[in-house]
Amino acid sequence: MSLTPNIVRCLPRSAWAWPIVALAAACGGSGSQVASPATPVAGRSARPAPRRPALPADADTCEATAYYQFGLSQLRKYPERAAAAFYWSQRLAPATAVSYYAQRIALLMADPGLLRGYVEGDRSTLQSSDVRRIDSLQVRAMGLDPFFPRRLDEDLIVSYFTDQVQQDLRSHGQDISDAVVEYYVRRDLQSADAATRAWLAFARGDYKQAADFWAGEVRHDPKNTDLRARRSQALFLLGSFDSARAELTAAITAARRSDAEKMKYVYDSKAIWEYELGRIGELQGNDSVARDAYQQSLVEDLSFYPAHRRLAAVALRGRDTATALTELQRTLDIKDDDYAARMELSVLDIARRAYEPATEQLRRVTEIEPFAAYPHFLLANVRMDAGDHDGAATEYQRFLALASQSDPNVSVARQRLAALAAPKP
Repeated sequence: MSLTPNIVRCLPRSAWAWPIVALAAACGGSGSQVASPATPVAGRSARPAPRRPALPADADTCEATAYYQFGLSQLRKYPERAAAAFYWSQRLAPATAVSYYAQRIALLMADPGLLRGYVEGDRSTLQSSDVRRIDSLQVRAMGLDPFFPRRLDEDLIVSYFTDQVQQDLRSHGQDISDAVVEYYVRRDLQSADAATRAWLAFARGDYKQAADFWAGEVRHDPKNTDLRARRSQALFLLGSFDSARAELTAAITAARRSDAEKMKYVYDSKAIWEYELGRIGELQGNDSVARDAYQQSLVEDLSFYPAHRRLAAVALRGRDTATALTELQRTLDIKDDDYAARMELSVLDIARRAYEPATEQLRRVTEIEPFAAYPHFLLANVRMDAGDHDGAATEYQRFLALASQSDPNVSVARQRLAALAAPKP
């Protein structure tokens, strides 16, 4: 075989269909969930943390964005290094969805054999502990923000095809660099089948092209719940909330009619779709619709704790503090080490001047994620309000040791530390 102008066409025709199927199932197209979405702490108990990658000399090593950007720069050539960078971005900013998503992409790209089995639907690969751990990162991201952009999906598709083409070339005794193969793969993906081009458009932020393609596919197959869910994602990111809600509602209705429970790349669940409906309701200012959707999400899956967090947010907008406290506690009853829920509970305690429970929540938060700076700033403020000046000084010092220099609270902490250290008249 020679390097032809259509290098990807050397693959079996069926190979073109696999990436779109796998990515749709794993990247929000199937309303997916795994049993126990991982937090950084949960993951650390089973595996040692990767070593912090060395950032450029002028980078702020306390800045989550610095690690994220470094990960992006390493992803194509050094995906293992990128995965480590995304991991440390999570540690510094545990409530940021895209870092979990990015780490999942990098971990798949770092293991071509695993990626191949994942994309091609190999059952032993899909059921492996590695894949469950990797997919839990995606679910964690979706729990924080179900509509975050999937801009790295293109790199995953290109990585898969580059590996496939290289295998074919080597089987024919040809030795061509990955960079050259990748160039032709990226070029020839422009003339791939329409389904793959639609997913690439979605990954690149051309949501209209993706939504238009999936609209045509839905007309041909109106019972296809995955197509509707994919289209709802594109419509949401276009700002067409009403249309996104209509597609999600149709997907849920069709899923209930078929009541089919089949495993794809993660466990199918209508809970995440209901959760997405809730987020659309919130963003449209319709808390009644949001509340109903979140409650239905929990009917679908009682363990889906992000729905409790959002129910708390809805309750707070309605000035129902008691319900908000209850919902946040229910979140923690399911997921004791959920960073975001404990932070929200501590802020609520601070707002109602319940300093003792706020202190306990913040202390637990700092155990869950000791590299996050902001909990120490809040804890220092609580100790100040409670009259514990020595404790406040200690926490301000801890905050300053962990905080990025771009953090606006740094100057506040320094001023307060100086005031605490000043001689009393």
